[in-house]
Amino acid sequence: MDDVKINTSKTLTLTLPSDPASNVVSVSLYHEFGSLVSGPTNATRTGAGVYTITYGQQASGIYILNSAGRHRADFTYTISGTSYTQYQYINVYTPYANIDTFFETHPELEDDYYEQFNNMEKKVRNIINTFCGQSFDYYPNKFLILPGTDKKTMHLPFPITALRKVTVNLGDEDEEVLHDSTDATLNNIEKTREPHKFQSSYYIQFRKSYLDKTQTKIYESKFSEEDDFKIEGDFGWQFVPNNIEQAADLLLVDMMTDDSELRRHGVVSVDMDTISYTTKSSFYESTGNIDADVLLMDYTLFVMDYVV
Repeated sequence: MDDVKINTSKTLTLTLPSDPASNVVSVSLYHEFGSLVSGPTNATRTGAGVYTITYGQQASGIYILNSAGRHRADFTYTISGTSYTQYQYINVYTPYANIDTFFETHPELEDDYYEQFNNMEKKVRNIINTFCGQSFDYYPNKFLILPGTDKKTMHLPFPITALRKVTVNLGDEDEEVLHDSTDATLNNIEKTREPHKFQSSYYIQFRKSYLDKTQTKIYESKFSEEDDFKIEGDFGWQFVPNNIEQAADLLLVDMMTDDSELRRHGVVSVDMDTISYTTKSSFYESTGNIDADVLLMDYTLFVMDYVV
């Protein structure tokens, strides 16, 4: 699966032994949350049996790949009256370190590590995500379907920056729209208020108990565990926090200069007489750099531990 930076272009290619019926290959792009991102769109024939599609910048200036996460492209075509679908996957990610900025700050490392930067940044990004228990990606215009918890508030797996619509039991006989930001009569659910995060929150909640006379079902001010809730909006982090960028910079320098070689293996002392190493039991609880750990503390949802 190819990695693609968010807000950039990506071309996908399907190669077949021969051309399909009418030289038509239709492509639909889906996000891992389930939403259709683009399509269906006919791919461009660039040669016998070769079809490409480019997901780039739209007339609005917004890139099709403007959301992080795994994406699946469905290539559908017909041969001899039978329909076939082939799948290709890409992972759209948000970098925590910019290559140009990094080597402006550390020019002595550019000659040796410029070509390796993207792979090393990916490794550092995964270390930070694992340490923090979350990623710092952005998912605009997406939806999540979550089970109720029998509580007034619902915890979301990602912070939500814009809440647009909440539907209960989508597709069932008792389907109801509980909240619609475009309808003043359905302003029933809100994000809980959290400071210093541009009004983003990990929680949504009912405003008050309500009863709509047109509804056939009465809902208390809680998300019933018997129901499923489709939550539509913008999720994730609108920007990578400065602390995350600074921690990524420290870890990249460590990796490129081998300063973290012993710390990455939990080594706290070395006896060179007999070449014995002493490791600390909590070495899985660190990124390998104490300064980076401190920078990440405010963004850590849980602490790593080694399970035996």
